[in-house]
Amino acid sequence: MKALKSILAALLISTIIISVGYAKVDKGYLTMDYAIKTYVEAVSLGKVKGIEEILDNNVKFTLAQGNKVINYNKMELINSLKISENISQNCKTDYSIIEKGDAQTIVKVTMEYENFSKINYVTISNTDQGCKITNVSSVYK
Repeated sequence: MKALKSILAALLISTIIISVGYAKVDKGYLTMDYAIKTYVEAVSLGKVKGIEEILDNNVKFTLAQGNKVINYNKMELINSLKISENISQNCKTDYSIIEKGDAQTIVKVTMEYENFSKINYVTISNTDQGCKITNVSSVYK
C-alpha cells in the first residue's frame, strides 16, 4: 500500500511539473496595439511604465545622424527614456501601420516639431511572450 501511495504521489508530481513546463505565458495584453501605444506614450509623453515589457531582449535601435548611424541596445534606450520620464515632447505625434502580417508589423511613428520631424520605423514581432518591439530605426527630417 505504501508503494502504491508513493507511485501515485510521483505521478501527480510529474504531471504538475510537465503541466508547468508546457504552460504558455499569458500574452493577451501584449498586443500590437498595446506595444505601439506604450512606445508612443514613452517617447512623446515620458510615460515609461510598461516600456521594458514591450521591448524584446535583443531589440536594436538605430539613429541616423548625418553620415553616421548610432546603435543602441535595450538598456541604453530604457535609461534614456527614464531620464526624460514625465516630460512631454513639444511635438505632434502620430503613427501609421506600413505593413501588417501575422509574424510582424512595421509602424511609422512621426514626431513633428516646429522646425523638424523625427520619424521612427518600429518593427513589432509576434513572439512567444506576446508582441514585442524588435527594431526601431530613427531619422530626422
